[in-house]
Amino acid sequence: IFICSFVLGVLLMPLTMRIGRRLNILKPAKSGQGKPCIGGIGIYMAFIAAVLSSQFFIKLPANKLSALILSSSIIILLGLIDDIKDLRPFLKISGELLGILALLLFGFFTKIAFIPGWVNIFVTVIWLLFITNAFNLLVIMDGLTSGLVIIISLSLLVIAFINKDIFSCVLLTGLIGAHAGFLRYNYPPAKLYMGDTGSLFSGFLLAAIAINISYAPMERKIALFTPILAMSLPIYDTLFLMFMRIKKKKPIFNKSRDHFALRLVAAGFSLRKGLWIMYAFSIFLAISSIMIAFSPNMTGMVILAIVIMVFVVIGKKAGMVKIDD
Repeated sequence: IFICSFVLGVLLMPLTMRIGRRLNILKPAKSGQGKPCIGGIGIYMAFIAAVLSSQFFIKLPANKLSALILSSSIIILLGLIDDIKDLRPFLKISGELLGILALLLFGFFTKIAFIPGWVNIFVTVIWLLFITNAFNLLVIMDGLTSGLVIIISLSLLVIAFINKDIFSCVLLTGLIGAHAGFLRYNYPPAKLYMGDTGSLFSGFLLAAIAINISYAPMERKIALFTPILAMSLPIYDTLFLMFMRIKKKKPIFNKSRDHFALRLVAAGFSLRKGLWIMYAFSIFLAISSIMIAFSPNMTGMVILAIVIMVFVVIGKKAGMVKIDD
């Protein structure tokens, strides 16, 4: 599955680059020449082909697979329209809700035992909306989003493998391979961007897979924080961004350079060093999420407290970095 998605990812990216240039779907780059920004189409196609081909030797639950393919196809179409037309936030969120509705209609939502069914559905909607848009906001540095998707997917893959969750393992392996193939063209200096097409799709898919994995038996409720911890860097970046924009009395949805990764560059790190700091931080969080998934409640609380303290310290230092508005 990995080989299939990786090879297809590598082979499909030049095609998406040509299509992007021919249709003039470009985004500005520092070089001054626009670069194609529909690499997400190649990621999606490589992922779908790898997952469907796995059906020849692994029988996946048809209901779940149909739910994810249908809903993610809605999201990929939404992302493509957004890359072409630059949709307003209301229209983008409406499209995301349509994709979420497709999941819910197939019965794909959290099933936390100690809360009512309607609360599980509400939690699912909020989770999918927030994570999808958190990844959408991450497309601000060459190689960043794909690198974080691979690291987060690997942490969830370890947990799913230990839990013998073959369905999630197949999806995560396909996603890792597709992004590894894309990263070949997106690592700085990037030749291709994934655009909203890729970021919305990747965030939505990761958020959906995360709620499919089983984490916590009744006696270890702390393990419910596992997916939050695994994706805490995109979550933190989004909350940090919102806080800084509110502090400056700017609209939340307006573009700015307040992102945590961009502040590393503003602090004097090169683009690649800043990128690898983000990778290293994400690996730390990935290891923490795996530990908390299988730790007793008390140990898990200690791990969670350490991670929160790290975020507080880093957030305080990052907030002091001056940036150009």
